[in-house]
Amino acid sequence: MADLPRAPMLDLWLTLSLERVTGAQTLWMEGMPFTECAFVRIAIDGEALHDRPRFSDAWVVFEELEKSAVASGRYLIFTCSCGIAEDGGWEGVEVEVGTSTITWRLEAEGEPFHFVFERGLYVSEIEALRKCLAQEALPLQPQAVIFPEHFQRDIQTNGREEGLPDDAGE
Repeated sequence: MADLPRAPMLDLWLTLSLERVTGAQTLWMEGMPFTECAFVRIAIDGEALHDRPRFSDAWVVFEELEKSAVASGRYLIFTCSCGIAEDGGWEGVEVEVGTSTITWRLEAEGEPFHFVFERGLYVSEIEALRKCLAQEALPLQPQAVIFPEHFQRDIQTNGREEGLPDDAGE
């Protein structure tokens, strides 16, 4: 299986999906059972991110992903399955929102990743999943997220930087 791109590339496709655990199913993540719930999955250029060893135990924080489509800044797009970001080594994703692209810079288990997505597709995937979630009866995981102790959300709005504490604006 090919490695995910580490150098800037244009026109990466971000695909979002909702995975459901229902009925007699149980999903085990880091020794914890999850039943009767839903969670967001990300694929990049058709490759499921959770299939990669550095992302296999990561949960997507949909609220943070939504915010990342609007303004450049640091977002906690990934967290540990227990909801405590630092347990999984997640410190946030540096997001740069451009006119036609959205760029992610992050580190997972000491390895840097750099993804450049087509902005229109990125936004439309988030909007489509938001509509799907509005109809969803199952609770979305993670239900609670604890940001890293020293998390600083530096959001770029109208050309000026605003340093906000970890859960500001939520």
